[in-house]
This record gives sequence, structure tokens and C-alpha cells, in this order.
Amino acid sequence: MIRRFATGVALATGLALSLSGCLGDTDDKVGEAGEKLELTAAQVLGKAAEKTGKADSFQADFVLKVSGSPEGDISQNGTMKYQRKPELATSLLFAEMSVGGQSMSGGEHRLVGRNIYVKLPVREDGGGVQTAKPWIKISLDEADKQTGVGLGPLLQQTREMDPVQNTRLLTASKDVKKVGEETVGGVKTTRYTGTYRMEDALAQIPENLREAHRKSAEEAGLTDMRFDLWVDDEQLPRKLETKADRTTGSMHMTITYRDYGKPVDITEPPADQVTDMGAMLGGGLPGS
Repeated sequence: MIRRFATGVALATGLALSLSGCLGDTDDKVGEAGEKLELTAAQVLGKAAEKTGKADSFQADFVLKVSGSPEGDISQNGTMKYQRKPELATSLLFAEMSVGGQSMSGGEHRLVGRNIYVKLPVREDGGGVQTAKPWIKISLDEADKQTGVGLGPLLQQTREMDPVQNTRLLTASKDVKKVGEETVGGVKTTRYTGTYRMEDALAQIPENLREAHRKSAEEAGLTDMRFDLWVDDEQLPRKLETKADRTTGSMHMTITYRDYGKPVDITEPPADQVTDMGAMLGGGLPGS
């Protein structure tokens, strides 16, 4: 069950939230252009990446569907919380998850400091691995040494995750264009659509992270991506929809952003509810 859950989370979370690494600030000229003239569609992408990267916190609702994975079709929906200060922390709460036809609920994935805390989802049939404590702690330092079932790259990507990544990735597009104006969650937005090659997007990633992300994209079978991005008047993304035909199936992801700058609560689970995976497995992660 741990292997199945970890593989499903690695695929789904990696595709939905960690397709690229933490990227630097957009060229200052983009910001200057936004003050002086109407931005082109390509400039809007850069400006959105810049503005989002400066957000100290936000929340988002996500839906992900993946077909043709080795574990079977994957379907997920849930809520993400993100904070950049006082320290980077993220939370992924999976309201519903289905891997290979097996439905689960209640899974959660938190990054706090140098540790990932994973709460295994509950299978609807009551089966699966039963643990004495609901949370499993995985040290990023340990994960850096042990790749296991793909947890190492996933955890590193999650640690480096910045809200700028999803919109910054889109700047690799050479055909982005404005579609029109729409309302998302009660907020007026402008919609843009385009495509990009994953190889071009990977070239935007810092060199020290590039190879790991290239491997992740290759394993997921991602090559050509299609996207729609909804941006508000402050150049903040409000919705991102990404689609791709994978080598053995397809991927469709939607993230709806909200509550920029509002405080979020992301804390470590109570110590008496946590099992240390390294200690549980005698000092090594799965596959070590």
C-alpha cells in the first residue's frame, strides 16, 4: 500500500504541482512594460510569474486526471496551501483519490522545514496498510540519499516548489495568445491559451535541478503541453489548466488559485501521531 500510494502521489503531485523547479525572478523589463503599455500575451506570462513569485501565501483547489500510468488511471482532487515566509511550507489535502480503480480519501501531504509528513489515505473497502499512527515522517535529508520508489525526486521538487513555477513554465510557449475575458471565482480575468514543448520548458530550470526534472518528465511521458491561463487585473494567475498526451495515455490538470496574501496554517502533526519512516525501516527508505 505504501508503494502504491507513494507511486500515485509521485505521479499525481509531480505532474500537478512540481513539473518544474523553483525559478528566479522575471526580467525587470517585463515589470516596466506593464506600467507603460498594454502587455503582449507573452509578456503577461512573464509578469504573472513575477507577481505570483512575490506572493507570501495562497491557497488553491486542484483536480488531476492521469490515464495510462503503470499503476492504472489516477484521479485526484483536493486543496493546496502554500506559504513562503517565515519558512517555506506546503500542504496538499486530497479530498478524493483513485489509483487503478481503488478509491481512497483523507490523504494529506505536508512539507514543514526539512521534513515531509504523509497521511495515508483510507480505502473505501477498509483494506490497505494499517499503521499505529496516522502520519509518516520522511526526512528530506534522508530522501536525498535514498530514491526508493521515486520519493526522493518528489520530495525535492516539493521542497523547491514556488508558486512562480507553474506560470514561469509557460513562458516557454511560442504561440500564446489572448482568448478573451472571463470570470473565475467572482474575479474578472483575461484568458490566454498556448502550447509549449517540455524540452523548451526544462531549459528554463536552474541547471542544478534540470536533470532531475528531465528524468521526471521522461518517466511521465510528457513532451508537448497545452495550457489555458486565467490572469486577473493584478497579473496574478487565478486558474491554470494543463493538458498533455502522454506516451501511454493522457494528463489533465486544473488548479484554481485564491486567497493570495492571506495567512495559512501549516504545522507539523502532533509528535504522538507520527511514525518516522527511517526508524521504522531500520534507517532506510523503501528501496534502499
